Amino acid sequence: MKKLFVSLSVLVITITPMFYVPEVKAETLGDLEKELNKRQSELKDTNAKKAQTQAEINSVNKNISNIKNEISQTYKDIASLDEQIEKLNTNISNAEKEIKEIISYLQVSNGESATLEYVSGASDWESFIYRMAVTEQLSDHNDAKISEFNKMISDNKEKQKQIQSKRVSLGEKQQQLTGELSKLGKEMEDIKAVSVSQADDVKAQQKIVDNYKKMGCKSNDDIAECSRGLLPAGTAFYRPLVSGRVTSEWGTRYYQGKSFHEGIDMGVREGNTVYAIGTGQVALIMHRYSCGGNMVVVHHKINGKTYTSVYAHLLSISVSEGQNVTSNTVIGASGGGSTASYDRCTGGAHLHLTVATGLYGIDYKGAGAWNLMNYTYSINPRSVINFPALGVPFNNRMTKY
Repeated sequence: MKKLFVSLSVLVITITPMFYVPEVKAETLGDLEKELNKRQSELKDTNAKKAQTQAEINSVNKNISNIKNEISQTYKDIASLDEQIEKLNTNISNAEKEIKEIISYLQVSNGESATLEYVSGASDWESFIYRMAVTEQLSDHNDAKISEFNKMISDNKEKQKQIQSKRVSLGEKQQQLTGELSKLGKEMEDIKAVSVSQADDVKAQQKIVDNYKKMGCKSNDDIAECSRGLLPAGTAFYRPLVSGRVTSEWGTRYYQGKSFHEGIDMGVREGNTVYAIGTGQVALIMHRYSCGGNMVVVHHKINGKTYTSVYAHLLSISVSEGQNVTSNTVIGASGGGSTASYDRCTGGAHLHLTVATGLYGIDYKGAGAWNLMNYTYSINPRSVINFPALGVPFNNRMTKY
């Protein structure tokens, strides 16, 4: 199995840098309940942060949408301006023709002024005055036409320049907001992962508190003494399957890169009966976890020493929390194949078994407890259970190899 149930602890540790180190002093059930309340408060804070981040994402998305609309309108404005400029060019062309016609009456040719010729052709003084006024109006009209169209050309060029500048500015703003959205999206993924992890941690802590209460532990009772005193004693461990073979050992291994394997994998078809490895009490049941799938955690007291065993990738579970078990108690049925749809840490049908010293939830608890059990307290199952060599099949639970 890959990193067993890493989501329960690793991401929580990112916001609580130090692992919980079990203290020697006695701890009561009331203390554990306070710790549970603390975890619930942390989960509440994380969910509030998740809601705030989602609101920020919604705001950025709205801004991006507005900018996209502005950019779209800018392109429409540019297209409209292009149409105006095209019409203006037509008007300018017509105006140029009109101006040229006016100038033809005003220009000097062959050394004589056409204007003077036009004016001097007056038959009387009244006509002369009229013709002078006409020539002045034509000249003024010509100047006005030239000034008007020059201003139109200048204004349109300036407007086009402004619109293009706005388009570039909006594009840069959109790119900036897209970067912010990407950053917020990554932040949200991390927050969601932490939230799920914390929720799992709270759920596990709540179950442990409930189990202590079922055992008869009171608020002021030392939970270690209370639970150990109620834990059934045993003398030996046995293989959890009647038949199978070891397919992956405990310790460092190279599977999809170098990693630490915190238990032993046994190759077995789905649906085979899985037994408790020894006398004990079911401490915790976990359903459909993203790494480990369906799991059962059992506390043991064997020859005066305490242990925790974990059975992972189960197809089904046949025990309940707080139930006393023996080596003949059916824990559930092996899985690992069809469970892959929700269990990312399985590559096929098999049973994963972890054995750790101490009791999960008592000797190590709180944030990081699962990691402590798997990577600090886990032991090679071969040190307490007899297994044949890697790949060699076994056909019963007791024969020594």
